[in-house]
Amino acid sequence: MFKFRTDSVLRFNLLVIFLFTVVGIIIIGKAAIIMFIERDDWNKIKEKNIKHNVPIEAHRGNILADDGGLIVSTLPRYRMLFDFKYRNPNDLADEERVNAQRDSVWSKHLKELCIGLNDILPGTSVDELEKRFRNGLYPKKRGGYQPYRGSISYSQFRKIKELPIINLGKKYSGCYTQEIIERKNILGNTGNSTFGIVRDVEIDGKKSIEVNGLEKKYNEFLEGQPGSGTKAKIRGKYILREDKQPINGYDVQTTLNTQMLDICHNALERVLREKQLAAGWAILMETKTGDIKAIVNLARNAKKSGRIEYIDTIGNIKYNQTANHALCDLNEPGSIFKTVALTAILADGKLTTKDSVIAYPSMMHNFNGHRIHDEMYRNNGTGKYSMTDAMMYSSNISMVQFIKKAYSNNPEEYTNTLQRFGLTENYNITDNEATPYLTLPGTKKWNGYSLNSMSYGYAVGMTAINMVSFYNTIANDGKQMKPRLVKAILDNDKIVEEYPTEVINESLFSKEVADTITGMLVEVVNGFSIDKVNSWRKGTRDGTGKAAHSEMMTIAGKTGTAKAYDGNKKLMSFCGFFPAEEPEYTLIVQMMYDYEIDPRPKEEKDRNTYGGGSTSAVAFKEIAEKIMTEKFYRPIENVVDNNPSKPRIKRGNIKEAGYLLTSIDTLDTLTEFEKTDKWGDIRHDRQGNPQIYAKDIDTDRVPNVEGMGAKDATYLMQRCGLNVIISGYGTVRQQSIPAGRTAPKGETVKLVLEP
Repeated sequence: MFKFRTDSVLRFNLLVIFLFTVVGIIIIGKAAIIMFIERDDWNKIKEKNIKHNVPIEAHRGNILADDGGLIVSTLPRYRMLFDFKYRNPNDLADEERVNAQRDSVWSKHLKELCIGLNDILPGTSVDELEKRFRNGLYPKKRGGYQPYRGSISYSQFRKIKELPIINLGKKYSGCYTQEIIERKNILGNTGNSTFGIVRDVEIDGKKSIEVNGLEKKYNEFLEGQPGSGTKAKIRGKYILREDKQPINGYDVQTTLNTQMLDICHNALERVLREKQLAAGWAILMETKTGDIKAIVNLARNAKKSGRIEYIDTIGNIKYNQTANHALCDLNEPGSIFKTVALTAILADGKLTTKDSVIAYPSMMHNFNGHRIHDEMYRNNGTGKYSMTDAMMYSSNISMVQFIKKAYSNNPEEYTNTLQRFGLTENYNITDNEATPYLTLPGTKKWNGYSLNSMSYGYAVGMTAINMVSFYNTIANDGKQMKPRLVKAILDNDKIVEEYPTEVINESLFSKEVADTITGMLVEVVNGFSIDKVNSWRKGTRDGTGKAAHSEMMTIAGKTGTAKAYDGNKKLMSFCGFFPAEEPEYTLIVQMMYDYEIDPRPKEEKDRNTYGGGSTSAVAFKEIAEKIMTEKFYRPIENVVDNNPSKPRIKRGNIKEAGYLLTSIDTLDTLTEFEKTDKWGDIRHDRQGNPQIYAKDIDTDRVPNVEGMGAKDATYLMQRCGLNVIISGYGTVRQQSIPAGRTAPKGETVKLVLEP
């Protein structure tokens, strides 16, 4: 028996060893088959479930305002999609149970869901939403049904997830979302032509990305560097493992001010719409720095419905010949170029303001067979026009005479001066910025009329940025600043690259020349009629820029009107700066007139009555006044009810105002008031403390005495060598000789005072 058991164990052990050996051989054989015979097939299966070097996109950087506020950013948007039929082929019982529960939930809470969606996504009524959901529910529509057809922001998306039905999750609600990455301008379409776009396009069947504007100029900083990862399918879901981390793009901080952008956009659009013009653009520059605070380009777009809109876009529409009119549109600027011509004449010492030319008793005159036409003529009784008269009445006939006197023997000296002024400079603010041109002596385009034409803005091609930069140099006492649109490249508020303000020329021309031209520009806006024959015109503002006159401040500027593109269009401009005494901003506004879309009767259109004075000057004034109003408006915070209101002090002598404030216990000591023997304003800050806004007295120029009492106003006028006549009482509201012009010693100025 013992022997039998021993034999049985041995046989069992041998059987087990045999079985393990067979299984081992099978495993090794199968492994060998997989490794050598089926290797390619298994690798294909592996590759289906694992994806290597999957690109991971970097977040594109933002475009920021001057204060660091967000303007353009990459934001996620979502589409809300529904699948009303749940399927589970592997578990039919689960499929039936979930569909039954869905029916119950949707039946009970559909109305509640629609009310919640209407609160979060206004624009579609509760009834309309309910109707769309029912169209998907009965019969049950499969994946991709979209009851709400718009896109949803991230904040809206988070709120929607908390609503009835949706909060049950994808399985029981059938709701899933599709993420869409959008490049978004938070200002709407304002500034789009400057910021540019980033969009997917297909060229010759290949997908590509289109960029332009600042998006293109600074793309190397904005786009960042993509990363990569491995995507593997685990338990039916793809999991992405990050192998190389993406580097997000840097932010671009501009000099643009969002409030000023909005002011320029609205004023420009209002005039364009009122006059039904084709297009318009504006550039606002900070005088001392050359910083561009606003740049707006609007073009007329007629919808199929007949509705007219004005949009700031790079889109291909009829009146949008360039991506950015203000930077890329070359035009003969017309009479705003007269300022350049007279500045050149004075800077080169060719003539002085004492020189004059013949005031022909006609609005048309021939020079060497070339007909020159003036829009307006005034008889000053002397038969002569001064430089100021030529500017004030925008006289082409006078400008031709001045330019011929100065440069007829050496026209190259004139064009050399214009080049020295930077009028052929491309500032490369954007990649497609246009390069201005001059007609030069000795070239094929030069002829016997070229010098004449270049005195009043023809035979040259200028961009708006070049013209506003030149006017900015006048406002800056001859100091030429390089226009700046981008301040810095930032990485989470850390400066990566900085673009400081840049002085091109400390003294492009003298302060004396700048002051003289400023006085002429003030006369264009504030000057009174010199007509000695038509007495009814005497005492009325009569310059071509009178529409820009402001009771708030002194504006200096010049109108311009010139043919553009073809005989049916013209460019209408106003370029200048404000306040004229101490300029803070320089501004150009240009608008395009098109004969074909002018709604007025033919006889009115034929008279061609629209010009820079009736269009661009109007928008200029609105922009200037709103900007200065916003700048000096300071809301008073944390005011205690029992505090007495601070007295308003008239403009005048600062030291005397200090004595007054001390006498009424508003000011404890005179301190800096005692040391400041100047004239100006005293304004109270938010805490009610008086602040000095003073400046030195320039006895060579007529001061702005509006807002002063009779004593201070008379004193300042007499210091300039003027005799004073006072009418009325109270505060000065009008002065007969405009502020900013050269003081005409010995003449009489009339001051009108009102309570």
